[in-house]
Amino acid sequence: MTENASTARSDADVAVPAAATPNELLSFYRSEIRFESEVVNGRLQALLGSQAFLVIAYATSMTGSTKRWGDSMVLLIPPLLSLLGFVLALPGIRAGYAAIAKWEGKQRALHDRMPCLMDYTLAPNEDETRDMMRRGQRGALFAHQAPYVFLVAWTIFAGLPFYLYLK
Repeated sequence: MTENASTARSDADVAVPAAATPNELLSFYRSEIRFESEVVNGRLQALLGSQAFLVIAYATSMTGSTKRWGDSMVLLIPPLLSLLGFVLALPGIRAGYAAIAKWEGKQRALHDRMPCLMDYTLAPNEDETRDMMRRGQRGALFAHQAPYVFLVAWTIFAGLPFYLYLK
């Protein structure tokens, strides 16, 4: 399965009218960018929600255990579920951003082919385009790094019961 295969829509699902005007194409590309952005946001929200639930479950299992941190299964299941969430969430988030980049590339190519559309962009020249892309990458930094932050946190959480048990 390729990285783009996990996005909600493929190129085959998206039909562009053959006789579309440049304005219709621009509107279509922007609607696809908006759709893919919403998909990525939904995936990120699901990741954050699942992590919040797992932290609560983990804290409950740590405080509710008996006899020096109790049953190891209770302590190991939340980190394992989190690892599963990480493995499932990261490819989806990356695939969504790859789809957004593809549609933005098509939009830039349309702007290059049709100079009359330059009035409808925030980046009319190459320098402003690079600056806008750099700002977009910095804005997406949290979405790209959140799964790694959770992986590090859950690695620490996975070792904590063993440390406390052996102490």
